[in-house]
Amino acid sequence: MTVPGEPYDDPIRPLYGDAAGDLPPGTEWFDVHTHMGANDPDGFRCTAEEVMAALDRAGHAQALVFPMHEPDGYAAANDRVLEAAEASAGRLRALCRLDPHADPMPEARRCLEAGAVGLKLHPRAERFQLSEPVVEEIIALADEHRLPVLVHAGRGIPALGRDAVALARRHPGARIVLAHAGISDLSWIWADARGLPNLFFDTSWWNVADLTALFATVAPGQILYGSDIPYGSGIWCGLIVLRLAASVGLDPEVTREIVGGQLRRLLAGEDPADLGPPPGPPERPPWLAAARALTHLEGAISRAFAGADPREPLALARLACEVPVDDPQQPLLRAVRELTERAEAAAEAGGSRAAVSFPTLAACLLAGTPGVPVPAV
Repeated sequence: MTVPGEPYDDPIRPLYGDAAGDLPPGTEWFDVHTHMGANDPDGFRCTAEEVMAALDRAGHAQALVFPMHEPDGYAAANDRVLEAAEASAGRLRALCRLDPHADPMPEARRCLEAGAVGLKLHPRAERFQLSEPVVEEIIALADEHRLPVLVHAGRGIPALGRDAVALARRHPGARIVLAHAGISDLSWIWADARGLPNLFFDTSWWNVADLTALFATVAPGQILYGSDIPYGSGIWCGLIVLRLAASVGLDPEVTREIVGGQLRRLLAGEDPADLGPPPGPPERPPWLAAARALTHLEGAISRAFAGADPREPLALARLACEVPVDDPQQPLLRAVRELTERAEAAAEAGGSRAAVSFPTLAACLLAGTPGVPVPAV
């Protein structure tokens, strides 16, 4: 069985464990964004057993799960997700994935009657706009039942935020969750979100600048933890939330709600808890060396994702970390360098994209959150 993240997130586990130790006792993680399926044209595959193994690997309790892209339709795929959720003793909760071009309302009602707890829409894969009348019907159904609707709002799509805001205003009972930090519209949508307590954002993304903007400008009660399994892992994506929350000064009690408590309220049909206003941007220490390393690391990630050779920007990132021993950022940069060296070794050996990307992404996260201490692990 393939466990998402294993073994490539092993270098991150000590950092994740140390950061998770600051959460209040009894914190139970609830992932808002995981997939299962075997027919996605992108080549990724994931079973329900692999999702749960990934939860176990990170010490997480529960997850929402929905079908990956199914070019031939979603009825059978939704049934498989419903069956997996039923067999999971409550660890998995099913979202019904809908294609607005394929008479979605009967399928939505069928799945909700069979135990689905919300709906999933993917405007890029199914090629539709949120402004279409049938989407209004779907959101109205969610409004009627106070359901979450998870909407792909990441790469590969035009902006969709104006329509999402309009739908949230017209349907206050629907809990609209923009996946991937809402990056398609994050430059402005945070301002509208302040008046829309039913508009949420999940954290299933990697770019540190985008994630810092999310945590700084959006109220913490409107941020939900998501891993994007199998594309991400619970350990890597959990560390993202913990370091970003710490970087903007959120209390661990608030972070506990982001990683699970708030989602449980939404699924129970309750009003979301008010966790306070957006905290604003972090106060960063002088971080020129870390900023230089981050720039080169992001270049390496772009190359790795595109299947190109990332070794040159990785080498530049490593060299940016070579600061004098008395530099106040030396402990942080040492950790960044060690992760970068691991990525370089994987690239030199012709390792998989995951083998290169996981340590590079972790190095990006550390370099992009210089105000958060790095433990000696």
